[in-house]
Amino acid sequence: MSHSRFVDAFPADFYLTLVDVGSAGGAQPRWGRFAPLLSAVLFDPREPAASGGLGRGQTRVYPVALGASTGDALLHVTALANMSSVLEPNLPLMRTFRKKGPHAEVVERVKVPVTTLDALAAEDRFAPDVLKIDTQGSELQIIDGARGVLAGSVVLAEVEVSFLERYRGQPLFDDIVTTMRALGFELIELHRLKRYRAKNALGIASVGLGGGQRTGRIAYGDAIFLRTEADLVARGGATLLKAILALVAYGKPDIAARLLEGGRATLDAPVAAAMERGLAAIASSRPGIGRLHSVIDWLGRRV
Repeated sequence: MSHSRFVDAFPADFYLTLVDVGSAGGAQPRWGRFAPLLSAVLFDPREPAASGGLGRGQTRVYPVALGASTGDALLHVTALANMSSVLEPNLPLMRTFRKKGPHAEVVERVKVPVTTLDALAAEDRFAPDVLKIDTQGSELQIIDGARGVLAGSVVLAEVEVSFLERYRGQPLFDDIVTTMRALGFELIELHRLKRYRAKNALGIASVGLGGGQRTGRIAYGDAIFLRTEADLVARGGATLLKAILALVAYGKPDIAARLLEGGRATLDAPVAAAMERGLAAIASSRPGIGRLHSVIDWLGRRV
């Protein structure tokens, strides 16, 4: 009930455009309760055809890859499908980790069409508000082809970042952070951090869950970037509401509440009051059986 009150606080004509690049399986579960407020735009070059529409409550699927320019690219399909990339896997490195060498073996190469998010957004007349990129190493290329929307409409971005060169020529964590900072975004969270365990002749993989540390080397994770709070408050209005919704979806209602405080004067008084009540309802909620799946998912990402 707490989130339904929050959803009901938004104006009847409000919606947020979520762009998910590398969306195999659809949008993340975090967006499920906010589906009526979303226009979901999904990208997966392995989809057979375009489908769906744009607008409130709709989902549009584009069967193309995104990059820094238009053209074609080779998709390197790996034995473990979710490691497929337009970049070549760095097999000498991957073979030093348990299981990763066989997983990263290329089993097929497929030519896929590539365009830029800026070009497609202009052509089909949509303005991304939240951008999620999970493309196994080509994230910076996609950012380079999305600089227009990142400077314009995007309020929050989730970008997979790597701490080692899993794909040849792959930009690393600090490259992504530096680029996003230059575009006016601050790093506010790292989550879903994954580790690779070192392959060794003794066959040692894990020493259990104690000690506060885990075996293995940190390999990759998801970085969450937020447009600076000063910029969001200055923009106010619908932009502020979109940032508040995105922050709640990503489990940051405290930052959302501070944005509401700072930008309250830019909102119609009834909307601001309803938003305050909606955020308060979320803050006062208690975990129950309905949220058990979230707890299990949280543990699954960390164990």
